[in-house]
Amino acid sequence: MQFDWPAIILRWMHLLAAITAVGGTVFMRFALLPSVSVLSDDQRKALHEQVRSRWVKFVMGAILFLLVSGFYNFFRRLNTLPADYKGLYHALFGVKFLLALVIFFIASALTGRAAALAPIRQKAKLWLTVNVVLALIVVCISGVLRFVPTGASPPARAQTSQEAQPHSVLRHG
Repeated sequence: MQFDWPAIILRWMHLLAAITAVGGTVFMRFALLPSVSVLSDDQRKALHEQVRSRWVKFVMGAILFLLVSGFYNFFRRLNTLPADYKGLYHALFGVKFLLALVIFFIASALTGRAAALAPIRQKAKLWLTVNVVLALIVVCISGVLRFVPTGASPPARAQTSQEAQPHSVLRHG
């Protein structure tokens, strides 16, 4: 048995980047954000800058890894899809990709410094919640896409009662 190491490594990249991005977003929304409410404004701003300056590197790395590995997986998978499933696969992948772009934008806006995106950072609780919901939808779509059959391994079908019965060697004439 020979492994397709580039495919395995890119799959790991994709999963680890998604785990990091989604897990970090859930942590910030449900643990960090409620916890900082007990701090003074100056303390909260100082902590926010410390977290932001570190987290932005993970966000940008996750976006890069997800895009590179996602496109690789997409184009690799296209060659294995039976014609009957290509429409479904493209539709689901398209929705997943568009939602991912929205997630990337919100995550970038929340971790960035652009003055034009300050209103998003001021409503961090709302936008983190939106990103958590969108990320859950993307993960669910990914789970469905993972089980779209490939040409190499067609879906199992049940035997008919005729196929299940042994064939007689003797013919009646």
